[in-house]
This record gives sequence, structure tokens and C-alpha cells, in this order.
Amino acid sequence: MTSTLRRTLRPNTTCPQCWSAFPSADVRFIAESPTLVGDPIVGSDEPLRFLPTRFDRQGRAIDPGGAVCMRMACPVCHLEVPPALLEVGQTVVSVVGAPSSGKSVLLAAATFTMRSGLVVPGLDFADIDPSLNDLTIDLEGTLFKSATPEVPTMIAKTETSGRLYRSYRRGDLRITAPKPQLFGLARGDMRSVLALYDNAGEHFLPGAVPPFEQATRHLGVSSAIVLVIDPTQDPRVHGPLGGRDHVAALGGSSSAPGREDLVLLELVNRVRRQRGLSASEPLPLRVVVALSKHDLWSPLAPEIEDVLRGGSTAHPMRAPDGATLSRVHAGGVAFLERHLPEVLGAVRSVEPGFKVVPFSGLGRAPQRDVASGGMSIVPSHVRPTWAAVPFVVALAEALPEALPEYRFNARA
Repeated sequence: MTSTLRRTLRPNTTCPQCWSAFPSADVRFIAESPTLVGDPIVGSDEPLRFLPTRFDRQGRAIDPGGAVCMRMACPVCHLEVPPALLEVGQTVVSVVGAPSSGKSVLLAAATFTMRSGLVVPGLDFADIDPSLNDLTIDLEGTLFKSATPEVPTMIAKTETSGRLYRSYRRGDLRITAPKPQLFGLARGDMRSVLALYDNAGEHFLPGAVPPFEQATRHLGVSSAIVLVIDPTQDPRVHGPLGGRDHVAALGGSSSAPGREDLVLLELVNRVRRQRGLSASEPLPLRVVVALSKHDLWSPLAPEIEDVLRGGSTAHPMRAPDGATLSRVHAGGVAFLERHLPEVLGAVRSVEPGFKVVPFSGLGRAPQRDVASGGMSIVPSHVRPTWAAVPFVVALAEALPEALPEYRFNARA
């Protein structure tokens, strides 16, 4: 006997690419018949998107050419969405920061370590759609699964266009949307699809042109923001560490110093515009300040080092409990107060409940390529430190019932 496929759909779904909410029953299917090529919204080279009227005995849609179809698309932008989105809730976390702050390395190291199941006991973490997650999977492969682990590899910078983005037509406009990195989360009775976004840092700079702001519309639906800050970009950190050239030689930033506080204020303004909030309304999301390259600036934060030296976990990948995170947060606040006070002032003013977490996506300094100016690392030398912890803290705020042991009251 052939069983009939049954799904329990959520009443409404939010597209992770155009962020439109739509009734789940309105989802389009993507044609499989080779003659049904050309879609008015996503382009002439794409298969047709259609609302099915015929189904086979397994409940699968049949396109106008008679082929069975299983891939689905948003009815608004016609970009592909995974079926899991129609069945479980979605948690959106935005990764933001200035250019070269370390966002992509953080994302790759965090997702790689979280898949192990050792970061948070009992948390299942897996790719929902590898075709959407190709950026993260490629970078993970470069850093952690290289076929030539002793050969230095270049660390690519996130681009403002290209394969990291998708486009669709809305009226006379061609709109570019970042590809979400989608993961399935499960712990106890909790089930959710985690959507992570990694834009190029240029997208968050004040005064960015409207298409860049369009590419950051996920801020309007985020449950939490992971704000990545590279302290080695700031001249006030260079001096105590031996000067700018010395810091650059160790793998720190050699880019022109930016105003991290202005990046934060710009993204907060976008959140308010996209959600229709007044200037006096509190933000309906949490901010986690992730301080990158901790292995380089750790001598300037003895309070954090005291906690790390005195702490112990069952496994080096495991996220510490809330009490330890609270002490590390206090050390991070003290570090910002001494070296980046305007950043601390800005984040306090916009989100008093913010959390600070240090991390190192590589665990050791990369080397600067003299010819290109880019950074390279020997894959066998990569040892991430706390790379997943900023996301654990963000998820503990977004899904408090699922991760209660990682919540803590921040004192800033």
C-alpha cells in the first residue's frame, strides 16, 4: 500500500530572502519539466514557479508538463525556500560589522563547531539546505577539512555582490537579497529553523546606497544581532600591543580605522525604519557584541583571562554556563571602557541588555601575503576559541526555554 504524504503546515510563513509573510498554503512549486523554463520574477533562465492544482498519491505537486515537483518557492520573490520553513518556526540572527571585522570566519567556525554536538549538550544542529549554505560550507572546508592541511590558504573577503546574493524582480525594480544560511535546530521539544545572514561589511556603513540597505532588510525580522567588532582595527589598541605594524604582522587589521559606534547606530536606525519604531521605543531584539581576534588583544583584558584560566569545561568546544558568561561579559565591558569607550557608550544607549563575548575564529594569527595584502592561514593550525559562543548567547535570548543555562543578567 502506498502511504500519502501528510504535512502539518504553519498558518503563515516568512520568506528568509525577501522577508514577506505569506499563507503557507500559497507556496509556489518549482517546475521540473525541461520545457518549463523562464519565470517572470526570477529570470528567463530559471524554471517556472507555479501554484499546483494536481498532486500525486504521495502529495507531491505535478507541474503543467506532468513532472513531479518537490522544490518550493516564495510566492512573492519566487526564490527557493526549504519545506521545513512551512512546518516549524523560524529564528533569525543577523551577523553585522564593519569590513574585515571577522564576520565570515566567525560564521564558518561557529557552524562547524556547533555541528559536533559538543558546544551545547543535546542541541541538534544541521544544514537545512546545503545549496543555500554553500558559502559557509566552502569556507568550513577551506579552514577545517582541507585536502592539503599544511598548505597556506587565503581567507576570502565577503563581497558586496555575486554568488552570496540572489535577485528577483518586483515591478520595475531588480532587488538583490543575501542568501540566508539555514540550519535546523532541535533540543528537547524545541524545533526551529535558524536563519543566519552574513552581508559584506560595506552594507552596514553609514550612507550606504539604497540597494545595500535593501540587502540588510533581515534586520527588520531578526531576533538577535551579533555585532562583530575587531579591536585590532583601532589605533588605541595598537599602541599597548606594540604599534600598528606589529599588530598587522601578528595578523591584526591593517585597514583604515573605522567608527564601530557609527556602524552600530546605522544598523539601529535601519531596524527602527524597517519595523516602524519611534526613536524612543526599545529595540525588540538583543545585541551580542562579539569581540574578534581575542588571541591578539587578550593581554589587554586581564579580567577575561582570569576567568578563562580559572574555568574548566568537559570539552574545549563546550559553551560555558551563564555564571561564567556573566563574568566574561563584565571583563569585556571593562576592556571596552578602557580602549573603545564610544562603542560601549553607543551599545549601552541603544540596547541596555547587550552581552559581550570574546572569540577567536582561527585561534592563532594568520599571515599577511605581501603580494596581495590578503590574509592566509595554514588549515592544520586553526584552533577556534569560543567561536560558537556569541551565537549560543544570541539563541539563549531568542529561544530562552530551549537554552536556559546560557542566559545571564548583564551588568554594564
